[in-house]
Amino acid sequence: MSTRAASLLFVKSSTSRFSSCLWRHQLTGKKKVITRYGELEVSQGHCMAPVGKKGFRVSEHLQELACYVGQQMSFDEASENLKVVVGISLTDKQVERICHHHGGCLGQVPYEEKREVVAKDEELTYAMMDGSVCLIRQEGWKEVKLGRVFKARDLPDIKERGTVRQSEYVAHLGSHTDFLDKFDPLMTDKTNVVAIADGARWIWDFWDIHHPNAVQILDYFHAVEKIGCWARLAIKKQQAAKDWIDVREKHLLDGDVEEIINALEDFPGDTFIKEKQQLLTYLRNNTHRMQYKTFQERGYPIGSGPIEAANKQVIQAGLKKSGQRWTPDGLQQVANLRVAKHSGKWNIVLNQIKEAA
Repeated sequence: MSTRAASLLFVKSSTSRFSSCLWRHQLTGKKKVITRYGELEVSQGHCMAPVGKKGFRVSEHLQELACYVGQQMSFDEASENLKVVVGISLTDKQVERICHHHGGCLGQVPYEEKREVVAKDEELTYAMMDGSVCLIRQEGWKEVKLGRVFKARDLPDIKERGTVRQSEYVAHLGSHTDFLDKFDPLMTDKTNVVAIADGARWIWDFWDIHHPNAVQILDYFHAVEKIGCWARLAIKKQQAAKDWIDVREKHLLDGDVEEIINALEDFPGDTFIKEKQQLLTYLRNNTHRMQYKTFQERGYPIGSGPIEAANKQVIQAGLKKSGQRWTPDGLQQVANLRVAKHSGKWNIVLNQIKEAA
């Protein structure tokens, strides 16, 4: 190998991990970029070329770094951290553009669709859905729906403090039907599913229609809250209301929803009749989802804590920081990156960057 070829190989190897382009000028058929490690000629279609949507003038590795820090913090913080920690200068706008591009590509070809279903998965799997709001420019607060799927073996021991060890996520800003189109591929091969939710009608409709064999559990704490809200309205004395609620909680844990229904029907007085009828309808419609004694005997969790924690960790920690105001597309693109990272699927981002080079 000639000295010049060896030199260029060294420069290319170095820039693939740490380069940041500072200046360029055009040559015939090629582009010349100047990096902190020297000049490098690249083809016009290369990811470092300064033209087109892929023209970031940034190496594959630096694009990956920009995506990684950009989905964890605000873009200006990401730019500052790259400068201080790695010694690379990328503006907040460069970080933003890289994150939006690759996050958008993830949305066009969801990584869930790339998995090959070899056989049915009979291992016990938990599935949860919920949402949290983020601030959208000119539209105000909008809900980002989040789905979480994980194996029973990844739950921490009930006697230990801890978090679910491994999960797969799907996030969507928009209608629940579009969200479910993204979520359903996670369930394609699953045959032993426990679905836990807070009671939204569209969630139960999804399980009833598309996965009727799934065990459905209404979040216990949501049920307690519903009963407690009515009791605090109807029973004026605070201690009497608390005592009444405590008895109903025991009935819930015993799986005796019928006792709660009877207590409501026999409750004296004719105040808050409308609210009482709404609660009765709620209990009757969800009786089969409130068999908490049976569920606990089978070892199932009866609360939706994991999805509430995921809302904070996956969505709010990265997308709901002070001062953040998103465009709908921008939020979805960064949400896609955060989902890939927290699902342990960051290799999809890496492969995508390499394929685009």
